[in-house]
Amino acid sequence: MAQTSQERTELPTGKRLNEARKKGQIPKSRDLTSVSVLITGGVAVYLSRNHMFANFQQIFESVWSKESFSAPSHFAVSGFFTNIIASIFIMLAPVILPIVATAVILNLAQTKGFLVSFQALRMSFGNLNPFSGLRRMFSLRSLTELVKAIFKMAIVTYAVYSVLWPERASLSELTGREVSDFLNLTGMLALKLLFRVAAIMLFLSCLDFLYQKWQTRKELMMTRQEIKEEHKQSEGNPQIKSKIRTIQRALARQRMLSRIPKASVIITNPTHFAVALHYETGMQAPTVVGKGVDFLARKIIATGRKYGVSIVCNPPLARALYKQVKLEETIPVELYRAVAKILAYIYQQKQWTWRNQNG
Repeated sequence: MAQTSQERTELPTGKRLNEARKKGQIPKSRDLTSVSVLITGGVAVYLSRNHMFANFQQIFESVWSKESFSAPSHFAVSGFFTNIIASIFIMLAPVILPIVATAVILNLAQTKGFLVSFQALRMSFGNLNPFSGLRRMFSLRSLTELVKAIFKMAIVTYAVYSVLWPERASLSELTGREVSDFLNLTGMLALKLLFRVAAIMLFLSCLDFLYQKWQTRKELMMTRQEIKEEHKQSEGNPQIKSKIRTIQRALARQRMLSRIPKASVIITNPTHFAVALHYETGMQAPTVVGKGVDFLARKIIATGRKYGVSIVCNPPLARALYKQVKLEETIPVELYRAVAKILAYIYQQKQWTWRNQNG
């Protein structure tokens, strides 16, 4: 079955992707950031546990020391409260800083740079339409998100079961143990559970990011008609561009023909090529002030005859000048001798004519 121009079969253009980025429509997995932050936090807590415990013990002893209750104005006078806040920050910094860095790096990596989209924050009255809300609620994307949530819940439940069930005997014996034993066992189980759940969720989050990327690209697919319209908007209507080029060529031709009366000589082929040269005392070399082939060549010759410009037929030189020299450029060195002979001949003819006329 033939594809119609209304089917979204074309990959999004760079302009379409840039517009989507400005609107905040980019592939991004929130689960990937959340799980990575969770893993980073767990590792940071595990590695800095001794540091945190020592600082917590120091803060506890400082708060409950006799000096802290020695005077009602102790907090204001000695800066005790400020010291406590600083100690708490030092205790939590090894955990907070890696978490913040992980969140920032992952967001920048997914958005491919810093992105603030005010269009995504702009209020749309269409979102308040209950029918639009129902349509979004029962859309394929919503169904996919529901399946993902159920699957993640099942994974977490299984991970909790796989960690706690083998330790059920040890957990049942905690009632008669010391507090330190209780903390050690529960801490070990919590850490084991954290990394098991995080490892599974990290794998699922990577798959989710790939899915979000595919889904976003699918939503941005374009029809052939949209491609054509975008091309017209960016490049311009071909018919209008053709008319503009025609007008530009006509204006350029008129400007060139207006310089023909000032030419010193027109070298022809005799009718297929015509190159008009201008030279006067003080110039480094003759300059091409007009050139053309066929119709334009005949126009240059006719204009030159109208204003009494000398016309010399020299096919090899005319072709060489036309191909090698652009308008308003001086002739190359290798053509100096040939052009100089022609100009010298013309000046001699003009002097001879002037002498004859003035007797």
